[in-house]
Amino acid sequence: MPSPSSLDQLALAVVSALSRAVAECERALPTTRRPVDVGAAEARLGAGIPALHGERLLGEPPAAGAALLADVRRVADALASLGEPVAAAAGTVAGALGAPRAGVDLDGLAADALAGEWDSARTLAPRLDVDEDALVTVLDYAARAPLRAAAAALRPLLARRAWARGTCPACGAPPLLAELRGKDRLRVLRCARCDASWEFPRGACPSCGERDHRKLTALHGEGEESYRRADCCDTCHGYVKAVATLDAYTPEALLRTDLETAALDWVAVERGYHR
Repeated sequence: MPSPSSLDQLALAVVSALSRAVAECERALPTTRRPVDVGAAEARLGAGIPALHGERLLGEPPAAGAALLADVRRVADALASLGEPVAAAAGTVAGALGAPRAGVDLDGLAADALAGEWDSARTLAPRLDVDEDALVTVLDYAARAPLRAAAAALRPLLARRAWARGTCPACGAPPLLAELRGKDRLRVLRCARCDASWEFPRGACPSCGERDHRKLTALHGEGEESYRRADCCDTCHGYVKAVATLDAYTPEALLRTDLETAALDWVAVERGYHR
């Protein structure tokens, strides 16, 4: 059995490889891709709907499925150097999705991957004889490049429109972490999928909106409350980790910080909270 330290090193290597894969996918995005409809995005935000909801960021069928498959292969290639079992799992996913077989709707998978909806992938996994978590992970990272490009294009719009929800205003994903920025510890939620960020009140739960301080608590190590903690809610039993930083994390640093604060996850889950 691998030691905890070797597992930590493997996890960091996976994060680095996945970050390289997304960067490669971003470089491969066609310059002729259809721009995001800013007017439609603003209308969605006004209605409380994530700005990118329903946008065909990978193109129209059948181009969407082909683009997704190309990015799946880039993700698998980036993981190939890591050896068993990571490389094998990713390679098996890429091979199964690329094999000519009936019933694999790549265009549908592309739409679901952009939306972060994984029921179709979980249903498909046993039919393809691939690991369910591997399939979801590879599809998730294969969809991140177009999401990040689209969210970046909407950054001025997102900055000027208020967003009161605890899910991403661009793609609708839950936040991976909260950054406590600067000396004032401004609470900024960060989306790991599209790299969007948005301010959220410190005295509120991102999951359910609870504001009663008696139902909100923070788990942390001794003396760490002000810069590294898990903000927990006794109403919905959700939590989000919060980490102090002077500047916004890069996407890779965000993932690495999530790994480096895993002890907070263990304590929160042990006490009955969940992401």
